[in-house]
Amino acid sequence: MQIHRPSEQRRLRIALIIGAVLVLVFMAADIVLLPSSMYELYTFDRLLLQFPIILIVVVLSFWREFMRYRAYIFAGLLIALSYSNYWLIWVCWEEHNFIFPYEGTILYAFFCVFALGIPFKLAASANVINILGFLGLMWLAPVYGDRVPISAAFVSGSLFICVYARYRLDRSVRMLKETNDRLLKLSKFDPLSDLLNRRALRDQSEKLLALSKRHDVSMAVLMLDLDDFKKYNDSFGHQQGDEAIKEQARIMKQVFKRETDILGRYGGEEFIVVLSDISKEQVEKHAQTLLDKWERAQLKHAEGAKHPFMSCSIGVAYASTVGEISIDWLIDEADKVLYEAKEKGKAQYVVTEAQC
Repeated sequence: MQIHRPSEQRRLRIALIIGAVLVLVFMAADIVLLPSSMYELYTFDRLLLQFPIILIVVVLSFWREFMRYRAYIFAGLLIALSYSNYWLIWVCWEEHNFIFPYEGTILYAFFCVFALGIPFKLAASANVINILGFLGLMWLAPVYGDRVPISAAFVSGSLFICVYARYRLDRSVRMLKETNDRLLKLSKFDPLSDLLNRRALRDQSEKLLALSKRHDVSMAVLMLDLDDFKKYNDSFGHQQGDEAIKEQARIMKQVFKRETDILGRYGGEEFIVVLSDISKEQVEKHAQTLLDKWERAQLKHAEGAKHPFMSCSIGVAYASTVGEISIDWLIDEADKVLYEAKEKGKAQYVVTEAQC
């Protein structure tokens, strides 16, 4: 998100400048309709009130914290522009007996809420304040005569529609974001274990390998396999098998907590952990911790399994320096020693120092 913030800030600044230009355009159109006696009053409101208010917000758009507070700033801008327009309507009526149109109030609301992006709650608050202000204006100065009720209803209804449309838009955007987040998670994570899936595991591992090469640090790949998992599945059913998969994932998350640690489900009952900048002793300690946690889990195994309780075997490929080693090569080495751990009796780990 941070990457796109400067461009969004520029977009909002351009929208503000367009708003200032529109004020000038409407001035040119309004001057034609106004009597000459009101030119001074009108230009005062537009050039010395509304135009400077917009320019102040344009200047604020260069502030480092502007994006953080922009919604409040724009809500304040909407209220300020609307009340400057109310003031102009009131003075035109009181001093010149001239009926100045109220449409600007509606234009300000739609521009600030949609072009500048005031979110629903702030838009609702600002427009309630503006509706109350317009109703108060109609009470103090019934500018529109017998059209006061319909004018008040039109302004209130338009601002309500503006707020409701903002609500629907925000809700749609939120739902779209939630859907995109779910799709992104599904594309990267295994739904059963909530670990990286095979494709994402490889992508992240390649990035970590490149980083390890750049900084000339160690890497390790651990391949984990649940012992006699087929027997467990056949004996207790696939649902219990899924629970064993989830338990493996939970144990892995308990042991490997660094941000750089990569945990993934390689397929079936096989899992992979990729570590960087770690000593061989630390890797062995982690592998033993994994075995100890499975021993404490006391998950009863199927009859005929090598051990009475569910366990896992671990093959570890450790490289003190990466050099030209590839992720595929490290995984292959870990797979070879995993097979050794299985041959030696399972529920244990075997480590090989990878030399390429």
